[in-house]
Amino acid sequence: MNSELSAPHKLIERLAGIDDPTALLDSYGRIVAVNSLWRGSAETSSHVASEDAVGKDYSGKDYFDAFGLGDVLSEQESGKVGAGICAVLKGCLPHFSSRYLVPGEAGPVAIQLLVDAIDSAGGRWVTVSRRALAEVSRREESFSKALTDLAEAQERLHAENLYLQDEVRLTHNFEEIVGDSAGIRRVFSQIEQVASTNATVLIIGETGTGKELVARAIHARSAKRQHAMVKVNCAALPASLIESELFGHEKGAFTGAFTRVLGRFELANNGTIFLDEVGDLPLELQSKLLRVLQEGEFERLGSTTTIKVNVRVLAATNRNLERLIDNGAFRTDLYYRLNVFPIEVPSLRERRDDIALLVWYFLSKHRGPLGKIVDTIGKRDMSALLSHSWPGNVRELENRIERALIASTGRLLAIEGPQIGFVPPSAPNNSESLDDVQRGHITAVLEQSGWKVKGEGNAADRLRLNSSTLRARMKRLGIIRPKPS
Repeated sequence: MNSELSAPHKLIERLAGIDDPTALLDSYGRIVAVNSLWRGSAETSSHVASEDAVGKDYSGKDYFDAFGLGDVLSEQESGKVGAGICAVLKGCLPHFSSRYLVPGEAGPVAIQLLVDAIDSAGGRWVTVSRRALAEVSRREESFSKALTDLAEAQERLHAENLYLQDEVRLTHNFEEIVGDSAGIRRVFSQIEQVASTNATVLIIGETGTGKELVARAIHARSAKRQHAMVKVNCAALPASLIESELFGHEKGAFTGAFTRVLGRFELANNGTIFLDEVGDLPLELQSKLLRVLQEGEFERLGSTTTIKVNVRVLAATNRNLERLIDNGAFRTDLYYRLNVFPIEVPSLRERRDDIALLVWYFLSKHRGPLGKIVDTIGKRDMSALLSHSWPGNVRELENRIERALIASTGRLLAIEGPQIGFVPPSAPNNSESLDDVQRGHITAVLEQSGWKVKGEGNAADRLRLNSSTLRARMKRLGIIRPKPS
């Protein structure tokens, strides 16, 4: 052995008196001596390094090979043990211990690694001992595995909890999706059909129709309901951040990335991810989303390690994806991967039979928190609510009811027509039914578009409808293209 690696004689003697296989390290982390038990165990176990390790300068995986741990410890365990040994070597810790399992003839064997500092002549020395525990019960094995995964699990649970704080286990039956019209009953039926499967669902509808409520109802009835449903609003995130938000990033992946961050897909593992306004996803990220849908894997920004996830994808959009495809803004293959089971949520204009139910539901929901005793709605006011066009759909209706409750001072709901933007009773088209108005408007737009439902200059785009929605509405209203004369 080189003189620079020699240890004080008293330390060598002390090493011989330790009852476990033990190695002595100098302040640089080099193995300078091993005891006889180390030598003996090295001859009988592939998990204990031999005396050949003495005198070598180890780092990284080679360092763990010196202790016979290279093929035993996971990457996470190696990092934990390496950091512990380094902390003792530098004097940050007086001692360190770690427990792990190694294969044995009769099953897994529990090993405890003990690292202790010795301050002696010539500087700081460290002993590394390996102690085999006599028996490992099933409970201990489970506990050891739990310790191995603890850091990652804690990180995941902490991040996931941020998404669950505002979802304190409401029972997502259909009580939040209020209605009894034919259109909403069709949605209920589709939710029941698809919820128990793992199929990807594309929820289509105008802004404010309740697409997120549909997603929550699907998740609440699925096999993944015990795990989180993580929401991503693709329209609310800037293009420069959405990749990191979806897939996470490593420390130093970009300027300002001071720590590792888990992405939403990783947080949703074994649960559900809800991609709201998926039509706004930048084109350059659509291929990465397609890969997750097809293969269930991705890499964090700044990492080459592939992460596998088991996530059910629910997506929603208020945009015409077919038109985006025609304009080169949305991938055709991604559209077909998302559109496995489409659910179209009708606008409030299409389910006017539900308006009265929704009014009473929102009144009951908000009057308590607002400290109101309102329990009456005037006939004229209800009539105005029923005749309003509701461009903001159910969300707009809820906001209007809440505003009216705030303004109310008695038992009668205080609604004022001009504030809500109702069509005055004297409007010239007031004698026509809603279907008559829609039929006339849609027919006029179809005639202007040459009766084209799809393609350039089509009627669906002018009406801001999905082509399948327009066809369904034409069928319901009895609109038929006239035969050429």
